[in-house]
Amino acid sequence: MLFEPPIDDLVKVAGCRYAVTVIVGARAKVLENKMSTVFNGSANLAIEHAAKELLKGEVVGVQSK
Repeated sequence: MLFEPPIDDLVKVAGCRYAVTVIVGARAKVLENKMSTVFNGSANLAIEHAAKELLKGEVVGVQSK
């Protein structure tokens, strides 16, 4: 379960819970593939890292029109 950063803060950045899920999930997958030795196969660590990146503005989603 993700505690840090709080979901409400992530929703403010991404716009909605669905966007948070998609952005964080996609980024976590990339992190696991590229840096598997850092996370030692732990999906929770990759998800937490991706969520922190989203909150800092290091990762953004693409909005369609």
